[in-house]
Amino acid sequence: MSTDDLPILPKGEFYELWFVGPGDTRARPNRISAGTFHPDAEGNSEVRFAAAVEPALYPVLSVTAEPGDGNPERTGPEVLRSPR
Repeated sequence: MSTDDLPILPKGEFYELWFVGPGDTRARPNRISAGTFHPDAEGNSEVRFAAAVEPALYPVLSVTAEPGDGNPERTGPEVLRSPR
């Protein structure tokens, strides 16, 4: 995955990539984390993730800005989303 011009997050926060399935909501999540990343000083990144998911079941990719609070659930705002 490549990103350009992402905002630099405060210390301790990170970006997280998610595989998102149909009907996903905060109350009823249908998503699997692919991993976390930090962009460079210009907000750019080039990262590779591997996850044992069936792409057809999770057709959307989402990137959220997450606090470094140790919570494995999505709690931060969505900053990028792939087309459906």
